[in-house]
Amino acid sequence: MAGIDSIIERILKEARESADARVARAESDAEKLIAKKKDQAKQEESKMLADAQAVIDSQVKQNRASSNTRSQRRILAERVAMIDEIVEEAKKRIRALPSSERLSMVSDFVISNCEGADGTLILSKQDKDALPSSFLSDLSSKTGSKITLSDTPGDFDCGCILICEECEYNGTLDALSDDRMDAIRDAVNQVLFTKK
Repeated sequence: MAGIDSIIERILKEARESADARVARAESDAEKLIAKKKDQAKQEESKMLADAQAVIDSQVKQNRASSNTRSQRRILAERVAMIDEIVEEAKKRIRALPSSERLSMVSDFVISNCEGADGTLILSKQDKDALPSSFLSDLSSKTGSKITLSDTPGDFDCGCILICEECEYNGTLDALSDDRMDAIRDAVNQVLFTKK
């Protein structure tokens, strides 16, 4: 997990400047839109008869509310898109890690989920082909159980699946990120968009 945290920190650092620029651009667009609506409302007001003043005021309020709503939606949509980009970039970088780092994450996952029961480990073809000869014996030693490798590689690109008796633990990158997506999005949102 430490590898994932450091990758996310690097990505967040790189993304902050891009995030600030996008948010500033969205806020600038929102201010221009509000200013344009204010000008339109003033022009309409000068042309209306005195007895239509109430209608004009109502229209101005409606235009401002609508402009603010559209602006907020644009800013929110931009933030969501940016967070999604960062999450996908983090997953891409994890997939590109050297096999030794990916296998270290697999080892951590197995150790935390094995609970002393014998298990079968399913790896991606890429990680299975890069597996050091001592990996399973080291893992068995650390867990106090017998960990064997499935002959068939998993249909995933990163992570593992651990089968212990009747339980199956899905430690693939996609499953882990899906399980933690809300927390990941919240963390990215906090770092990028919380004003200091």
